[in-house]
Amino acid sequence: MMMNTNKKKQATTVALVAAILMAAGTPPALAVLGGHSDSNAAEKRLGSSPPTANMELALGFVYKLYRGSAWNILAHASDNSRTNSLNIAMPDFSAEYWVTAFEKDTTATLTGSFPKWARYAALTAYGTDGLPFASVNMVDQSAGRTFTTTFTSNESDFVVLARVYRTKSHPGSLAQAEKFAVSVDGKAWKIASETKAQLNGKILEWPIQYAVSNALAKQMTSERDMQMFRPADASLPGVFPNEDARYMITYPALEGGECAVFHGRVPEAASGREFYGFMAVEMKTTATVASLSDEDLGGWGSTYTVFACRDEADARRAGYDATDASNHLLLAGDVKVPGVILRDLNTAAGQGLKATDTWATQGQVTPEQCQSVLGEAYPIMKII
Repeated sequence: MMMNTNKKKQATTVALVAAILMAAGTPPALAVLGGHSDSNAAEKRLGSSPPTANMELALGFVYKLYRGSAWNILAHASDNSRTNSLNIAMPDFSAEYWVTAFEKDTTATLTGSFPKWARYAALTAYGTDGLPFASVNMVDQSAGRTFTTTFTSNESDFVVLARVYRTKSHPGSLAQAEKFAVSVDGKAWKIASETKAQLNGKILEWPIQYAVSNALAKQMTSERDMQMFRPADASLPGVFPNEDARYMITYPALEGGECAVFHGRVPEAASGREFYGFMAVEMKTTATVASLSDEDLGGWGSTYTVFACRDEADARRAGYDATDASNHLLLAGDVKVPGVILRDLNTAAGQGLKATDTWATQGQVTPEQCQSVLGEAYPIMKII
């Protein structure tokens, strides 16, 4: 009986969250669940555009609903329906996000280490305004080194997100023993099972995707089949911003068997350069349907040709050759509003697309401006 009561309570709350999100009219965009950030820098870069009061209320509902145990929400995008959960905000398939919610005026103490196998990992705390107020990552604390950090907020309830970018040699999710131990005001919290965290992610996925289904496609897909550009900061709602990630986007129609074919080169390896990759997304929900990381593209410095198509048959007609190691498929399937995203993740200041930050505060960064910064790492698109 208790289980049924809890399920009803959860279903009711999720419905309320969905209703509030729809009323908010402010969809999560590219920055949601993206990476670690510094609060002041994030607010400055995004033009201090916090979510609406309704969105803040919705986040507050989610935070309250899932308090009481550690790492009990998992966001892990996948093309496998069994493992896919909370697939929102154009994530790469190699990234996962574990969430723990806390009450205002409590102190969360986390002890553990970032896994040695991770290519990037971070802990970031966010208030109900969706903006970060504290963060630590692998630059601050080297992988494998045990450390303790605390988070608290006297302004609102808050969450801590643990982000992990996996390598191809370690495709598995974070193991229970690898998760940070969590205590609140000195009382240890139980770590939720991966099954429970995944289920919670699946439950939250639908209302959030539904909330953005009518808004985002209209807001961000007015220009079809143009070269990749960086959206203006002012066009991105300030919800869970990622200070280290920058994005370029294009909206290929992919109609009548057409493909968007991208030619470029993965950047050379450099200190602070963490990730470079493509995502094919359904813009109506922000769900990723396919992704390619720099590892998939052949590694740092590799030349690539990416075929963004509905299916492999279309790709072959566009010139895809499975025997050519530089050819890569990015299949969008039957998505209603296709989008192709390039994510550039750097912890070093001014590196990669971070060099376009000033332009982005003034408006949309043009393809020519992006190319001037990235050089050969800028993917040239042809519609075939």
